[in-house]
Amino acid sequence: MNPNILIIPFILAFIFSVVAKNEKVARLSNLVFSLIGGSALIFYATSFLIFSQNKLISSWWRMDDFSALMVILIAIIYIFCVIISFRYIGHEYEEKIITLYQYKLYFALFQLFALCMILVIFTNNSLLLWLALEGTTLFSTFLVGLYRKKTSIEAAWKYMILCSTGISLGLVGILLLSYGAHVGGVAEGNIFLLNHLADNAQLIPKNIIKLAFIFLFIGFGTKVGLAPMHTWLPDAHSKAPSPISAIFSAVLLNVALYAILRFKFITDSAFMDASWTNNLFLIFGFCSVILAAFMMLIQTNYKRMLAYSSIEHMGIILFSLGLSPIGAVAGVMHMIGHTFAKSALFFGAGEILIRWKTTKISKIKNMFKYARYTSILFILGIVAIIAIPPSALFVSEYGMFAQAIIFHPVASLFLFIALSIIAYAMLSISIRMIFDTEEEVSENKLGKEKWNITHTIIVLEICVLIFLAFWFTTGNAMEITNNIVKDFLFIKQ
Repeated sequence: MNPNILIIPFILAFIFSVVAKNEKVARLSNLVFSLIGGSALIFYATSFLIFSQNKLISSWWRMDDFSALMVILIAIIYIFCVIISFRYIGHEYEEKIITLYQYKLYFALFQLFALCMILVIFTNNSLLLWLALEGTTLFSTFLVGLYRKKTSIEAAWKYMILCSTGISLGLVGILLLSYGAHVGGVAEGNIFLLNHLADNAQLIPKNIIKLAFIFLFIGFGTKVGLAPMHTWLPDAHSKAPSPISAIFSAVLLNVALYAILRFKFITDSAFMDASWTNNLFLIFGFCSVILAAFMMLIQTNYKRMLAYSSIEHMGIILFSLGLSPIGAVAGVMHMIGHTFAKSALFFGAGEILIRWKTTKISKIKNMFKYARYTSILFILGIVAIIAIPPSALFVSEYGMFAQAIIFHPVASLFLFIALSIIAYAMLSISIRMIFDTEEEVSENKLGKEKWNITHTIIVLEICVLIFLAFWFTTGNAMEITNNIVKDFLFIKQ
């Protein structure tokens, strides 16, 4: 299948969202084209992951096991977010919180945002990768500021300025890298192609490639939300509609990390050694987890709590990848587990917001009485995200610590303490929201909670996390994960 065909449903969904005369047309067209597009991506990537033994590379497109994994994760969360958006955004439209124009704008921009993420994964051209990554910022900025309130507009501006500045630094890195390839004698038509840069990495002057990677790491690391470039993330995640917060945390951060890993392979190939980039990953990953631990103790907003948890987990993934080669396997497993756990939590946060109309922790009381289904699923999501068995994140964090304690015992101790603090803080906040009976809300005001599609999807994601916890320990999982790791990991022969 030609990858060009896979982008057609996204374009059609965007067009129908723009021209729709009413909410029903916009909703149904998005559902149909999203299911078609997302299913086609999953089928294409899964078939490649299972049956293909070779990479698919052209001047524009690139497909390997790592790309296939990322496409599958994006497509699954994309479908889930579209389905849940019908309930979440539909409710806000019925409550007249948003207008028909904002309703149509939401779905139109959502489709372009998802398309840009897919292009980042598929492309073999570094300039197109940069354009697509910048596109995710431009389109999602308007989603962050959808409600046009002072706080959401402020968050949108902060998000756009910081991420665009970071991605601009990434462009400097790409141009430096391509200039170094030109100096090294790489054909001019190939200096922006990732496969040719990797194959000819040793021709690039070492001082140029090191400087280029610093620009790329800091620039794209801003989009990942690594400390200290993280400051946009809590504001954007807390002010965006909950389905957008879910796809931000579960997918977008992984997409930006994917871009860094592609250039990490090129840099490691140039030096014939991964230790320099691994040290960067260890330092920034460690700092991100420590920062999240401190910030988690002072949270008063449950969506910001989940946002800082995303910073923590991107730090864990980065730290694990810095423990290559064995630690990288744990990093990939953690990336998969975090995708499902964090999206489930943000979906649950959306249900809380629909019923209580606030993100303030202090104003959420006795959830178990008024929203029993959401309460149970939310606490299960918290248990999963803090890596309590049988969560898939327990397996990945165990793998990380098994390696870290050998090579970095002191850092491992601090990481363990930080993760314990985060677990305590998240459990404490969640239990307080669910079981605290002070200042109970009138039951007549909230009404009795009914089971809905959001609950069904959260249950499905929790089941996936439990299944992954056992599957990750099998030989088949280790083989597949190792094949994925080999696509972005330099291993010295």
